[in-house]
Amino acid sequence: MPGGGATPSPGLLPGMSHAAIIAHGGGNSLQRARNDIRSGADFLEADLWVHAGRFEARHERALYPLPLFIEKWYLRLAPRKPFGLTELLKETAGSTPVFLDIKNGRGVAAPLIRRALDAVGPAERLLASSQLWHVLREVQEIAPEVETYYSIDVYPKLALFLSVFGRDSRARGVSCQERLLTERIIRDLKRRNLSVIAWTVDDLDRAKELLSWGVDAITTHRVAEARRLVHHD
Repeated sequence: MPGGGATPSPGLLPGMSHAAIIAHGGGNSLQRARNDIRSGADFLEADLWVHAGRFEARHERALYPLPLFIEKWYLRLAPRKPFGLTELLKETAGSTPVFLDIKNGRGVAAPLIRRALDAVGPAERLLASSQLWHVLREVQEIAPEVETYYSIDVYPKLALFLSVFGRDSRARGVSCQERLLTERIIRDLKRRNLSVIAWTVDDLDRAKELLSWGVDAITTHRVAEARRLVHHD
């Protein structure tokens, strides 16, 4: 599919010749993980919040001490037993790798990742992103086997990333809000040997455009449809 002079996407897994499909929120519950694995996701994204000394996998913000989670358009009750990273890694062991979106936890998130990896054993592949770049640097120090991706949601952050990349070159790439990405920006990032993940891409025409420009992965809710697009089914 790549064309127009775009750099072909090598994928995020060894031997992968196509762009990866990351299931948005696919690692936030046991049922979603199983559903998205059946749909053919290459990675499960898990939104991780640190609370009470452990990870909780959820996209919503919590209203603790009330047992409620809040999203823009809804409220829901918090589960009695939160689903976390250790549970997710046990469920996906030997099958689908995990892509973390770390929401908070300076000084805490990285040790919790280390603890989960030590408890479960080597993960199939573990990637971590965050808009809290200092947390990613802590992950790089404590769990160097985890590949880190700087999450970017506005243009100034993209410019900042490019300015600091020369001093902190351990990042594997960027996980970027899809509206920021152009063919020129993707080409510039890949020229620096950085992988590019686009989020969240539910418009299939936009997904096709980004794939033609050479992104390495798209994060989407539409896993099965995006997979058919990538594989030309």
